[in-house]
Amino acid sequence: MKNNKKENIVAINHVIIHEVKRDEDGGRVDENLRAERNNAAGLAGSLTDDLISLFTHSTLNIGEFAVDGDCELIPPFEQTLQAHYEHLTCDDFVAMTQNMARRYARVMRRPNLQSVKGGLLVFYEYENRGKAWLALAVLQRADGYNTSADLDLEPSQIIDINKLHLGAAINLTDWEENLSTRYIKFKTGLAAEVRDYFEEYIGCQRDKQAAILETKNLKKAVQDYAQNSLNLSEDNTQQKIDDAHGFIKEKQKSGEEVKLSDVANRVFPESPDDFLDVARNTYDVGEEIAISNAELKKYLRISGKSGGVSISFDRNLLGSQVIYSGDGKLTFNEIPAALETEITEELNNRRQNN
Repeated sequence: MKNNKKENIVAINHVIIHEVKRDEDGGRVDENLRAERNNAAGLAGSLTDDLISLFTHSTLNIGEFAVDGDCELIPPFEQTLQAHYEHLTCDDFVAMTQNMARRYARVMRRPNLQSVKGGLLVFYEYENRGKAWLALAVLQRADGYNTSADLDLEPSQIIDINKLHLGAAINLTDWEENLSTRYIKFKTGLAAEVRDYFEEYIGCQRDKQAAILETKNLKKAVQDYAQNSLNLSEDNTQQKIDDAHGFIKEKQKSGEEVKLSDVANRVFPESPDDFLDVARNTYDVGEEIAISNAELKKYLRISGKSGGVSISFDRNLLGSQVIYSGDGKLTFNEIPAALETEITEELNNRRQNN
């Protein structure tokens, strides 16, 4: 089985935590900004994994920078990036993030946002699969308990690192080198007030093609893992794609969300984690998948059987490699090499016998 672990090594280069919060609706917004970076070298491996996974396991939107839908305009957040980043190197990570945190506080002070509580703003730059990323995670403190020196229980507050409240991760490599228009992953919540203010703060525009691409990339991930990691035949690979299609239709019928981890457990029950690794890191599929029904239909092959003839082919081949003339005839512009060999041998045998 193919091992993808070495390909997915991640490293956090810089990390800093600021706090911008209000304790109650309409209350004062307090800023507590660090004057120096936190120690990235001191992060435990599990904490590094948790920070990175915030933008792979959460419900995320995908998009690019824009102002009021115009991607030609540069929002303030992107202007700050441009002022500090050149050739994927930040000249002053502390000053940049302080600037971003102060602007976050100014947004929170608007009269129509008096119920926004804010939280801990964790900024971190990291590398993953050969690309540089800048992430901002807005995290909340959670009530809990700790023990004193004499082991008495006492109330305490902890950072809920596994629960992303709001956040965005910018693929700096794709953004700076103009490699893609899908370089921001962001989570904004369901409440309109929260969604609108955070999207405006980041200056991110949702990718309207996200459902099409996510559905298409999920199919590619299933196909890739089945063929290249499990070495399955073409027919068995198609069966895995059919399984994914059937599972997604079940979820749609019951009104449930389609989650990548559930697809993994259903389609690849013997190795779900390995499949997740391929889907997330090679094909950029998030945990909760937006489904395009038009793309989902392409999971199933066009097929038919009659009078000793069985035909099956991928839907995307119709009109290119497979031509339907409209009078009940199909023309194949390309056929499998093995089929061509078998046909040639059969015709040669017939000639010899005649």
